[in-house]
Amino acid sequence: MTVLRSTLFALALGGLAALAPVAAAQTTPAASAFDPSDPRQKGYVDGNLIFLAYHEVGHLMLDTALVDQAADRRASEEAADDVAIYIMLPDEDEPDQAREILYAIQGWKRSAESGDGVSSSPHYPDDADRAARIACYLYGSNPDRFARLGKIFPNSIDSVDCEAEFTALTEDLDAWFGEALVKKGEKQGALPEVRYEDAPPALQAAKAYLESTELLEDVAKDIAQFINLPEGVLLVGQSCGRGSAEFRYSPGARIITACYEAVDWLMRDANDEEQVVAGGGEDRAVDGALGSGGSRVTQRPRTARPRR
Repeated sequence: MTVLRSTLFALALGGLAALAPVAAAQTTPAASAFDPSDPRQKGYVDGNLIFLAYHEVGHLMLDTALVDQAADRRASEEAADDVAIYIMLPDEDEPDQAREILYAIQGWKRSAESGDGVSSSPHYPDDADRAARIACYLYGSNPDRFARLGKIFPNSIDSVDCEAEFTALTEDLDAWFGEALVKKGEKQGALPEVRYEDAPPALQAAKAYLESTELLEDVAKDIAQFINLPEGVLLVGQSCGRGSAEFRYSPGARIITACYEAVDWLMRDANDEEQVVAGGGEDRAVDGALGSGGSRVTQRPRTARPRR
């Protein structure tokens, strides 16, 4: 898996003292059902881990832009989602990258259906709405290529002009964070440190998988290559405690934490996903369990800018 993206991360962004839960699942002994050699299972886990990581990168960039994220938690979470979505949207020369964002759609939809996610929290968008919003932006980025999303998410795609929403997204993020990006020919920003803390026995498999993917290392390289950050940013893998299936960003310490519990939850859930996405075709990653896509997408506020 390669996370580095040459042109897409021309908008690498984001931060907050909050978190991006996948689900409030209980940790069980090692994710033995997970088969990393199965491309569908691995794609589901990696796609959702990448989304969680870049959601926290979004919070980090909002933090460096001096946005008071605590003043409007809901708006900050939506902005961090927008950052993650944009970073993950596939380039023309990266066709395989579409699978990662399609699996992220599936992950949020499954979280909504399980009832264990963050749907009831006033600080976060509804999990089903998150899935629908990602689908709208992806469809809007290339309606011909992702035409099937219009059938899987009919209400979402029809509720707004997704092509216009995609354009507004790119324009907003360029305006918000353009000055923080490393210009061509400039020296890259500080390379964040990556660290892996010890894991309890039940989470050893999750820790080993996170290390083997080098996802945190790739995120650190993206940050350094595209964003001017001060020294001292840390990406750390660690156990966050029972039920903490999430990634987190701590603004004071500037630490992005990848909780092993989130990795474990996704690894165990991936075995179920294999049955959903089997059958080929990149859009199969959002078929089946996603049903009719009843959530509706709201229009982006055209004057929205980070409040400093």
